[in-house]
Amino acid sequence: MIRKTLKKNISDILARQDGFVLVTAIMLLFVAMVLGLMVVDSADMEIMLSGAQQRYEDSFNTTEGGAGAEAAAVGTSETITRISNSRSYSVVNPSLQNQVLSPANSGTDPLYDPGSDLNLTETVGVDIATDPEKWPVENLLRSDTAANNRFDYQYRVIYLHDDLPPKGYDAGKFSGYLFEIGAHRNTVVEMGGNKVGPKMSL
Repeated sequence: MIRKTLKKNISDILARQDGFVLVTAIMLLFVAMVLGLMVVDSADMEIMLSGAQQRYEDSFNTTEGGAGAEAAAVGTSETITRISNSRSYSVVNPSLQNQVLSPANSGTDPLYDPGSDLNLTETVGVDIATDPEKWPVENLLRSDTAANNRFDYQYRVIYLHDDLPPKGYDAGKFSGYLFEIGAHRNTVVEMGGNKVGPKMSL
């Protein structure tokens, strides 16, 4: 009799387990929701990272293009004309070392910021130790339109000193003239330049 009652009670308890299925289903749905939120957060993070990478590459390409454009002007003595003003990188006195050849003063050179992108409130002078944020501004497209500001870069060209010419040149008649070309837009790209010319007379 006791066994029958116990058996009946156990079967009643087991029969009343219907709510357990509901609790299990809710727990599984909660776990699935947490996993889904983690996937969404991960996707958002990947989108942010890829956007940052794209912006960095865009900025780096502009900077590298700007450094290349300035280096070409140094290497070929090209004159760059902007708004009826022109600049070139000719060295007047090769014996004077560490000369800044790019526009060196924002107050006296209209080529320092032709698109008025720097919003300068005071005169800025550029020397060999000047922070890249204060270098003069140029645009890869030579444009002053705000829509093309993504192609703006800051630059500085310095004549360093004269040196021995490359192999194949008579060191008694020729000198190598060394330059440092830098461009900046969120990152700095620097390159060296070397021109060969008549030996500097002392």
